[in-house]
Amino acid sequence: MGEFEHSIDNKGRLIIPAKFRNQVGSTCVVTRGMDHSLSVYTMEEWDKVKQRLAQLPSTKGNARKFVRFIFSAATECEFDKQGRINIPQNLLTHAEIDKKCAIIGVSSHFEIWDADNWSTYQADAAEDFDDIAEEIGDLNF
Repeated sequence: MGEFEHSIDNKGRLIIPAKFRNQVGSTCVVTRGMDHSLSVYTMEEWDKVKQRLAQLPSTKGNARKFVRFIFSAATECEFDKQGRINIPQNLLTHAEIDKKCAIIGVSSHFEIWDADNWSTYQADAAEDFDDIAEEIGDLNF
């Protein structure tokens, strides 16, 4: 849970908030996410993701594309003593990250966004929030 803003340095290092670091451990997996974001998983959660992806039908072209898209970019990242991870350039390019990042909690993982892209995404989602809630069903709030 939560939303934080940090800046990435010129070496591709990003400070991960202690709240998330404490839940992740010393190593995490970073890969491409949806909507030009990056998804960050604990090693345990990554194992679950791998299992779910392995269940996709390899006879379906889009399933193969999706699996390749996720696995080809996945990288293990270790936290340094300052609580930073080093994000590879191909992932920074995918997420359109230049400097400022939004780090957001999303259920079983967290995501890293370019801060401007996250602001735009939030504004768009806020406009359609009631319609989205209705479309996805009874949330029981």
